[in-house]
Amino acid sequence: MRVVFPFLLLVLSVFPSSAQTVVIRAGHLIDVATGRVITNQSILVEDGMITAVGDRVAAPDGAEVIDLMDDYVMPGLIDAHTHLALMEMDGSDINDHGSYYYASLIEDTSMRVAQGTMMARSMLESGFVWVRDTGNNGLYGDVTLRRAIEGGWIPGPNMVTAGRMIAPFGGQFQMQPEKPGLGNPEYLYADSHAEIIRGVRENVHYGATFIKLIIDNQPYIYSEEDVRVAVEEAHDMGVKVMSHATSDEGIRNAVLGGVDSIEHGFNPSDETLELMKERGTYLVGTDFPASRVGERRHQANVERNKRAYAIGVPMAFGSDVVYYEEGKTRGQQTLEFLDSYVHAGFPNEFILRMATMNAADLLGANSGEVKAGKNADLIAMPANPLNDIHALRDVVFVMKDGKVYKRGGQFIWETPVVLNNPRRKQPRGNMLRQN
Repeated sequence: MRVVFPFLLLVLSVFPSSAQTVVIRAGHLIDVATGRVITNQSILVEDGMITAVGDRVAAPDGAEVIDLMDDYVMPGLIDAHTHLALMEMDGSDINDHGSYYYASLIEDTSMRVAQGTMMARSMLESGFVWVRDTGNNGLYGDVTLRRAIEGGWIPGPNMVTAGRMIAPFGGQFQMQPEKPGLGNPEYLYADSHAEIIRGVRENVHYGATFIKLIIDNQPYIYSEEDVRVAVEEAHDMGVKVMSHATSDEGIRNAVLGGVDSIEHGFNPSDETLELMKERGTYLVGTDFPASRVGERRHQANVERNKRAYAIGVPMAFGSDVVYYEEGKTRGQQTLEFLDSYVHAGFPNEFILRMATMNAADLLGANSGEVKAGKNADLIAMPANPLNDIHALRDVVFVMKDGKVYKRGGQFIWETPVVLNNPRRKQPRGNMLRQN
């Protein structure tokens, strides 16, 4: 008679559903690449990967079968601009930066990670299986959060992390001369090429998997040559570069310097947008709802989006949520940012691509589509988001890396007993060529 130790049974019972082989019966499968719905499909998941998709995929012996015949199944969502370890506690208007600076100055990294633990779970529960955390997290709070998720300590999406932002002196703050260090540890100030190189290396050494540059928040801005120094150093290590840039000059310097994405990018000329299309530089617009920034600013963003879409600029979804709103989780708030693209007249299928395959391409994530060879990152909902993008607000099923975290609208998580080692070594060599 085979003996199964009670401790082993306990370990197996506390993790999210993670059968080695799973077959998902999808009544309506959304192909985000084409904007089509394919009916009566089966998705074979083995060891966290999709290995087959089609109408004749049989369930291997012992496989778990998940019935989603009444739902719409699609790739999990991706937010390419998050701040999980930052929250404006009073929910003040985004134009009043007082609470943002307040949180940066008085909240230590441990508190920021504690907040991020809650927000990471809410993002996963809302269907976000990948996020790119873009700074403002204290002293590498985002890296700690990512390692905790990777190690199985807490539930959350897969994360790409920027660590500390590299910026000219002052960063995004206006400081006083008696206290020149108030920007630490949010920023790595770098004003020479040697300092920029050191900033990139220090970030990667401490666990950053993406580099963020602050281009134009001061009267002095990074030049094209400054940006190129950072990009060449980061790309040589296989790490991509994003740039916070809002002015046309700043955006253009960043694009010519070779960055992989422009964050915010509120005021580009058509010539600069054409350059972004030519270089394949992603625009991550971070377009807040009108209720947060006012109708004038919102309409300016809508107008920019219309121009970028007409020109054919690569675009990925990113929210930049940093505030707290009573009665809403971080995941629910993030989904509201999709309305900005609805208001710009984007087709729903393009909005879905922005939040799946486009964002996956930018992050270098093997996700964003439901096809063989991709990570098993899947969500499902009762209604078709191709008809109404607001259907994404009712995600009832979430699978990340082949594990089920939400089923029948209920989140699945209990404290694990055995954990993995969350400290992973950084990749060596230029991984960019493999993405």
